[in-house]
Amino acid sequence: MKWAFINHMEKINELLGNLEQEEIKRDYPIAWERTHAASCAQVGRLLAQKRGVDLELAALACSLHDIGRWYTGLQRNHALRGEEPVRCFLESSSLKEEDKEAVVQAVVRHSEKDKVGSPLDEIVKDADVLDCYFHGDEISKPYHLARLKEVMGELNLES
Repeated sequence: MKWAFINHMEKINELLGNLEQEEIKRDYPIAWERTHAASCAQVGRLLAQKRGVDLELAALACSLHDIGRWYTGLQRNHALRGEEPVRCFLESSSLKEEDKEAVVQAVVRHSEKDKVGSPLDEIVKDADVLDCYFHGDEISKPYHLARLKEVMGELNLES
């Protein structure tokens, strides 16, 4: 068991619980944010294993990728709005500074699904699309569909 990640997930669930108490209009309910954070972490771990990227770093980045939406409640510009909250979240983490920065950049760039980034960026983007697909979300944007098709092929899955 990787207790460092379990501790991060505990901190994420506590954060989401606190945010749930706030009376703001949300594009997605906190229940979805919890589910998506946890399942994206697992998808990210799977992709990291296949691609030779650090599993725990991938799981952490995937679980935090929507943190900007958690705070604002809004989908619009949530990736960019995630920079400050993810930096604050990671502040007390024992991760190396370059790993913290890699997570921050993966969060900030995860909505750029039409661009190719670092291996960690790509895992977060692919995990996001794949997780949404498996939860029944309609994937309709052309570059999301292309990414979904590619990652499904990589995993030998049929869409």
